[in-house]
Amino acid sequence: MKKLTTIAFLALMTTNAFADGQVFYRYGLSSLTTSRGSQIFTDVNGTSGKNDDKSGKGLGAGLDLKLMNCPLFPTNSVAGEIFVDYNRFSHKTVVNAIGHVAGLSSVPREVSVSELAVVIAPKYRFEGLGNFRPWIIPAGLAFMVNSPPSDTTNYLDVGYHVGAGAEYMVVKELSVGVDYRYTIGSGDPQLKVKYSSFGANLGINF
Repeated sequence: MKKLTTIAFLALMTTNAFADGQVFYRYGLSSLTTSRGSQIFTDVNGTSGKNDDKSGKGLGAGLDLKLMNCPLFPTNSVAGEIFVDYNRFSHKTVVNAIGHVAGLSSVPREVSVSELAVVIAPKYRFEGLGNFRPWIIPAGLAFMVNSPPSDTTNYLDVGYHVGAGAEYMVVKELSVGVDYRYTIGSGDPQLKVKYSSFGANLGINF
């Protein structure tokens, strides 16, 4: 009986229960490393208060497509991830930069500090653990949109993206998971956005 149990356990550990691809939707809590308060376009240098919150929330969606089995560990796989992530960190009523500079209006208005990132990355997946699958992203390329723009009016950037997480297959077609991600913009002299995010996701497997 003990021998049969051992064989069954080993069979489970070497079986890849997951499908090769996945579409997933993600909700997360995010945090800027450095506040963007007291910039021209965030709050006109703090004229009517600082738009300086660093903690926020995010929504994202992504697509994972299997690229290959790992050459050194064939039970594991490498997937290509395309991930679109939106985070809003601060949202306050402050002086609007355009109205203030143009002399049209200095009446405070709602201004959001947010970030949109499109990430393309290899995702290393630890297969063969039955319904449980951890994964890591060692290095991804992020195309970033900073809103509002920097003091030099730049709003586009590229950056570095890393992440780690795990997912559990509830049924063959559906998975749930958690992850941690960190994105670093290359930045211009006035702005270098860095933020982290912890999230939960729902995956549709195919």
